[in-house]
Amino acid sequence: MTRHKPVARPHSLAALGEDGLLRLLTRRWRHGSTVRTGVGDDCAVLEGRRKDDFLLFKTDSVVEGVHFSPETPLRLVGRKALARALSDVAAMGGRPLYALIALALPPTSAPAAVQEIYRGIERLARKFSVELVGGELCRSRQLVLTVALLGETAGHAPLLRSGARPGDGLYVTGSLGGSLESGRHLRFVPRLPEGRWLAQGHWATSLMDISDGLASDLPRLARSSRIEFSLQESHFPRHRGCSQSQAFRDGEDYELLFTVAPEREAALRKEWPFPTRLTRIGVCLRPSALSRKQSFPHGFDHFHLS
Repeated sequence: MTRHKPVARPHSLAALGEDGLLRLLTRRWRHGSTVRTGVGDDCAVLEGRRKDDFLLFKTDSVVEGVHFSPETPLRLVGRKALARALSDVAAMGGRPLYALIALALPPTSAPAAVQEIYRGIERLARKFSVELVGGELCRSRQLVLTVALLGETAGHAPLLRSGARPGDGLYVTGSLGGSLESGRHLRFVPRLPEGRWLAQGHWATSLMDISDGLASDLPRLARSSRIEFSLQESHFPRHRGCSQSQAFRDGEDYELLFTVAPEREAALRKEWPFPTRLTRIGVCLRPSALSRKQSFPHGFDHFHLS
């Protein structure tokens, strides 16, 4: 399927872009002392009951015509909605706990079709021990499915996007590119065990998932950590048949992007306990005036035209 983008207008959201709109809408928000991290990371981070416990709070939506086509099997639509939120908890090194499901759809929809959506959600929830505890139903012209997910990190702090330092190695899990064309965006497995291992062992200095493409998500990590980066594009782990550009810009991969202190890189590669592919794609650098002036192609953006 193709993700549809808006028609450009002067002073429109297409000119502002997704990150720009987010900054505009949330710039006046202020948080109390129990909010450790708000806007700008994969999940909000809230203080837990004990000193080393934290709650992770996330909401995510899938929309017909944007994240899936009308022909997509509805069980896979439900699965994708929950999997996207689970991927964000993985990107904090957390464990998912509870989910709320909000469903908006046309009143002409068949009850059996709606049940298929929930079967897809329920099957993935069982796999990762997520309790489904409620939600909302609403009439709409098109199908919109929203998941609110509560997770935790118990005994260790969550990994943020802001911890990378100059000299850290840049790593990704799995392979990138071609997710929409192949249908992988409907069947991907959130990297929850990998994310928790990275956080519990203090392997990573920063962590996020790749949802909008490496070309969009890596600059977000760099801005949060106030670093620049150098990439070895020939080292991008690509799915068979994908170009470097596809691996860089396609998005919907839901792999982990993280940084590792240079003195721990050799041990990381030696002790990595998963069959999941692990690839070093570059290094973090100190910011420079030259690098700030360089343009950078972006990946998927809900409001940009290209």
